[in-house]
Amino acid sequence: MWALSIVLRHLELALRLHTAVPTLPPEVAYAHVQAASAAATEQVTAELLLGIAFVESRFDPRAVSRVEGRTRKTGPYASTTAPASLDPRASLYCGPLQTFAPSWSACMAMRDLVTAYAAGAAELHQWLRDRRVHGSTTRALAGHGCGNYGVLTGRCNGYPERVLAAPDRAPHRRQLVTRRGRLRVRPAPARTEAPHRAARALRH
Repeated sequence: MWALSIVLRHLELALRLHTAVPTLPPEVAYAHVQAASAAATEQVTAELLLGIAFVESRFDPRAVSRVEGRTRKTGPYASTTAPASLDPRASLYCGPLQTFAPSWSACMAMRDLVTAYAAGAAELHQWLRDRRVHGSTTRALAGHGCGNYGVLTGRCNGYPERVLAAPDRAPHRRQLVTRRGRLRVRPAPARTEAPHRAARALRH
């Protein structure tokens, strides 16, 4: 009975993802849910990880934020071969959760969903352990999205709010509205338009 309830919960989350991103096949949505659930902890839930993946890439494991020449480019990158003009000194953010990768090979490893969600959970835990965060999920998300600026100010162009209001976290959205009053949450932009991407490039 317990195993069945987990399967049903996973199916429910997968249907939410598919509804939010109709181009995401149901079986792929389910794979995201399984990977997020495997990486989840008491502090970093599967729903939170899925919310990050929705905002960052719309669940696209090919998403790569990299610098080519002098220009940072974001969005899907189909090839597994590094761009000829890749700046190896610039930070890489890869996979559906756009987690930091120290090398191109590590970046490509983020295309595996289990690896990607585990890395995303570890990165968020790192922010939660930061003394300046005081265990606040919202402040940790600000750090994840905008680095030290987000941690110090708690602001990141609405990034924490957009993650917490993502379609797979609809129950949490109701809590936000109840606790904070009339909270206006704008639809999340596509990853290529994410306003926090420049700040994220300074995190490492």
